[in-house]
Amino acid sequence: MPASLVLSGPPGVGKTSVGWRVFDRCTDLDVKPAFADLDLLGAAWPAPDDDPHQSRLKATNLAAVWSNYRRAGSRSLIIAGVVENLLERRQLEDATGGPVMICRLDAPDTELAQRIHGRARETGTGLAQLVARAAELSAQLIAEDVSDHSINTAARTIDDIADEVLTRWQADALS
Repeated sequence: MPASLVLSGPPGVGKTSVGWRVFDRCTDLDVKPAFADLDLLGAAWPAPDDDPHQSRLKATNLAAVWSNYRRAGSRSLIIAGVVENLLERRQLEDATGGPVMICRLDAPDTELAQRIHGRARETGTGLAQLVARAAELSAQLIAEDVSDHSINTAARTIDDIADEVLTRWQADALS
């Protein structure tokens, strides 16, 4: 599969969990995958005023990581992270050296809030802010859609979602 796969969506939608499952499936298919989480590649503080979500840093770090993965033998890249606009899509295409297929994962705001509360990573005001951001971002990603596909994750298993993502990625690679 020549294009990189990006799993985008709001917090709590399952980007990382689905990404790992797709990665596992790709190892079984001998696709020689690599996996990168943009949140981790942009985990630096403070963020510049003109790039509050660190999209430039994430793309710069992704380019370096992907280069290292390719030298180690990987041939396909699975990326978990939010892609809010066309600029961020282009940054990822530049970082990976080619086209990306963006699959936006969606879920109702109530389910996003439940998942965020259930993972117990955030607390206090940070938790409330993340739940609010998830709802805001969910609406924004639909309104300013830069994805190639969208998949509703509500009341579905990770295996089921990963299967659909992989099917769509394979179909896009063949077209």
